[in-house]
Formats: sequence, structure tokens, C-alpha cells
Amino acid sequence: MMASSSIPMPKLTEEQLEFALWLSKGNSLCLCSEICSDFGKVDGIETFNGHFQKRTLFRLKREGLLTESTVFEMGIRWQKLSLNERGKQLLTNSEVKAHA
Repeated sequence: MMASSSIPMPKLTEEQLEFALWLSKGNSLCLCSEICSDFGKVDGIETFNGHFQKRTLFRLKREGLLTESTVFEMGIRWQKLSLNERGKQLLTNSEVKAHA
């Protein structure tokens, strides 16, 4: 048994794993964070074929699996979200367990 000095990986639902897998393929999405008529709108999710809920996004962020950057489009602030290295490691660990 190998000892790991890293933070334990969270246990995610199938829906959350499916969304993380979609992000791992180079996809990202933007969440409008400007107080305007688009506030809270999610852009870029159109190519995701699964069932998307904002709480899935919240869970991945809370678990530290997303990287976030601020972008401005036509003067409106958006948060661009993509899977970080920890998220990719989680998927690698999940795939290993699934094929064991």
C-alpha cells in the first residue's frame, strides 16, 4: 500500500465525474459574474451532452478541482472555469479504480 502526502480525493457522483471528464477534454465554461441581466448565466455548456446542474459546478469548485480566471467580454465580467491538475488526477484515479 502506497502512502500519499496529498489531500484525499473527494468521492463524486457519476454526474459530477461525467462533467469533470467533459472538462478534461479541453472544454471550459464561463459564468457571468457581472451584476447585469446575464448575472449567473452559464456559457459554453452547449456541447456537454449530459445533465448539467449548477450544483455540480459548485461541488467541483468546493473540492478544489477547478481553475478560475476572469475574462471580460464586451465589458462584462465572466469567470472562466476549467479542470485543474487536481481534477485531472481525480479522473485518472477514478479510471484506474473502474478498470481494476
